[in-house]
Amino acid sequence: MLRLLFPLLFLGSSLSWALEVRVSETLTPAQALHQVREARKAGDASPATIVFPTGWTVLTQPLLLEAGDSNLTVIGNDSTLTGAPEVSGWEKHAGEILKADVAKLLPKDFLPRQLLFQGERQILARYPNFDAKDPLYGGWAFVDEFGPTGAPDGHLWKRTLYVKPQDVRKWAHPEEVEIDIFAQYGWWNFVEPILSLDADSRLLTLKKDCSYDLHPHNRYHFQNALEELDAPGEWFYDKRTGLLYFWPPTTTTSDIRLPVLESFFKIKGANNIAIRGLTMTGCYGSAITFERAEDCRVEKCVITQVGAFHGSGVGVSDGKNVRICHCEISYTGSNGISLSGGDRKALTGPGHVAEDCHIHHMGVFNKNACGVSLYGVDNTVRHCHIHDGPRMGVQMSGNNLIVEYNHLHHLCLETQDGGAIYTGGRDWISSRGSKWRYNLIHDVVGCGQEAGGLKHPWFTFGLYPDDNSGGLDIIGNIVFRVAHTPIHMHNSRDCLVENNIFALGGKFQFDLHGWTQQQRFYSSHIGTMIKGYESVQGQSAWKDMRGMDLHPKDAIRADGTMMSGNVVRRNIMFSDAPGIKYGDLRNVSTEWNVIDQNLAWANGHPITTGINKVGPDKPDAPIYSEDFDSAAADKTPKGWGFNHRPNPQVQLVAAEGALRVDCALSDDPKNPKSVFHGPDIPIKPGAAYRIRLRVKSTEPTAKLSLALASFKNGEGYWQSTSNSVTASSEWQEVEGTGRMPRENEAAWKPWMTYFWLRIDVHEPKGQVFIDDVRITECEPLDEWTSWQAEGWDKHSLVADPLFVDWTQDDFRLKPESPAFKLGFKAIPVEKIGVRK
Repeated sequence: MLRLLFPLLFLGSSLSWALEVRVSETLTPAQALHQVREARKAGDASPATIVFPTGWTVLTQPLLLEAGDSNLTVIGNDSTLTGAPEVSGWEKHAGEILKADVAKLLPKDFLPRQLLFQGERQILARYPNFDAKDPLYGGWAFVDEFGPTGAPDGHLWKRTLYVKPQDVRKWAHPEEVEIDIFAQYGWWNFVEPILSLDADSRLLTLKKDCSYDLHPHNRYHFQNALEELDAPGEWFYDKRTGLLYFWPPTTTTSDIRLPVLESFFKIKGANNIAIRGLTMTGCYGSAITFERAEDCRVEKCVITQVGAFHGSGVGVSDGKNVRICHCEISYTGSNGISLSGGDRKALTGPGHVAEDCHIHHMGVFNKNACGVSLYGVDNTVRHCHIHDGPRMGVQMSGNNLIVEYNHLHHLCLETQDGGAIYTGGRDWISSRGSKWRYNLIHDVVGCGQEAGGLKHPWFTFGLYPDDNSGGLDIIGNIVFRVAHTPIHMHNSRDCLVENNIFALGGKFQFDLHGWTQQQRFYSSHIGTMIKGYESVQGQSAWKDMRGMDLHPKDAIRADGTMMSGNVVRRNIMFSDAPGIKYGDLRNVSTEWNVIDQNLAWANGHPITTGINKVGPDKPDAPIYSEDFDSAAADKTPKGWGFNHRPNPQVQLVAAEGALRVDCALSDDPKNPKSVFHGPDIPIKPGAAYRIRLRVKSTEPTAKLSLALASFKNGEGYWQSTSNSVTASSEWQEVEGTGRMPRENEAAWKPWMTYFWLRIDVHEPKGQVFIDDVRITECEPLDEWTSWQAEGWDKHSLVADPLFVDWTQDDFRLKPESPAFKLGFKAIPVEKIGVRK
């Protein structure tokens, strides 16, 4: 139906009429678009509107909108678009399982990956069965361990694995079966086709290599086999016969649909396209895609149950000023929204925005999915509510990207080593100029795969500037209840971390973990860093970018550290339990980084930092002393012994009036190097000790570490912070320090009655001698004082921040909060989240 609507008065005296076309039972969406195009050909250049009717409309082809279709609005009134035609003609197969011939519904060579029943996706037939009572962490099988001798010679780590005896399956067509597996680290999943499963050896072989190694304890399920269709809600499509098999969860067979449409809208090169007020469900690609489009909007739409493994809600690439606003996007196969585009050399970008959207339950199939992905330059996500996802809330890479005023929670539910907001910087230039500000983040969970099964919460973070990320402003965020750390700065550089609240981290409240030249991170990525830096070196747009005056080839400082340029100040770090560390620092120097003017509080408990400096020796004699002069030659002295022995030839014996240990390394993870210990010494909780000894090596240099440790079989292990020392071919005296846990600290355990000196030797060959071992009790310094003595937080405070009610997740500050004396500014909590 073609209508000319009200006249529109423009500048000057010209008069134009708006064009409206209504989709109906007799006019398909494609025909409606054709009518608009015909009107345009006839000379009608007025803005056009396509109106969808109330109720359901089935699309069989995407609406492709190109440059000639510009100035078009697509709207609806309680209108639902679906790319999933209804399946009919069901008949009995076996038991509760039904079957229907769907060959005529499917495009040629199309293999369906989804089935909808009453608007919800059903389960592709699988083993083990989906566990509705524990949908994330139940219903998994686990790769079997190797035998006592380890992996067989020539084992193909990316191609083969061993299943456990109870998980051996028999299929008529194993070549059609897939494995959905969280390979290697469990960062995300891979769906791979199976070649074979040998029932006798239990060796499973894939048709092609998986991207990551297949490790024992990796979780997986098999899918896409008729033999596994044995539970309500499961389905299977037989491509040989065109038959669809389904066990409906209820007795009805109505509203069973097969998504066969790729996308609802594809906008390519068009301007001023608005899609408003529609519900879209049931497609296998991304529901809406924009390519090279300008000044377009998706507004007040509901997008749900869309996308197979690579299908998202809305995808935007290149173009200019595309805005996704006030939409609800849920149950996507992959990402909720993807925004990309821009020139990184010129630092010019498209200005795409996702705002005021509710995005949840993304990554139904692809567990590396996020709520919003930002790539390129000058793209923004703001005022969104993002939750219940398998991995990141926002994932980004590029420059001048903005993440602000968002509420993100219950993320990284199925993966580990992720964050609510994540970026990386292996190219040196990412994500400089970007800002993470005024976001509310909580309940970032993490899931690990260990010998005992799945572990959750597990190793994951709130804010995660990873892998040399540079130049971020991280300001005004509230991050709490995170499995590991509210902010994990992994060799981040040139970042400003200011005016944030980091609270209730499971391990620390913040950390800075730097690289050294000896680490594989550096050696693996230095070439990429140099290439990235030189790709923009000398570009005028980059001349004022913070930290870009340093070439990556000069990144290793004189002290051996690389992490530099970070300022962490005027933040609140809060823990509610004893023993959880305030912060954790590795390979980071006060010469190149600043941590100061922060407020620390552990709910009245001592601040724990893991740094245990000691004062002067107490006047008593050493509590342990050994010169080995009376020890029997070529015998292990009483009380001494190995913790780890790389091979049976390695000896720990008295020799030449000293203790001699052979150096060696091993591939055995339980005995990788020579590690030995001294006699048991009674523990005095909270006591501090100084270790002194003489050491020399048969090699020019040998690296050792000294620590104090405690162990009880079946109970646990504890160790103080290690002290690194270097031996030479001449005798020299070295020392280390350590402190026992206090009884009110989390590290303290009731079984801890004795401790001993532990010495690790990190060398592949030679021998190390030690002599004149003395352990003396010292005056202890508390860990906060020790932390400050290292040069950190010299002007910071330990005080109650006076939250309004942190037990109810209200981290606003009372007016009398001491944080304001440090220059902390109130965070505008009322502005965070979706605006009406």
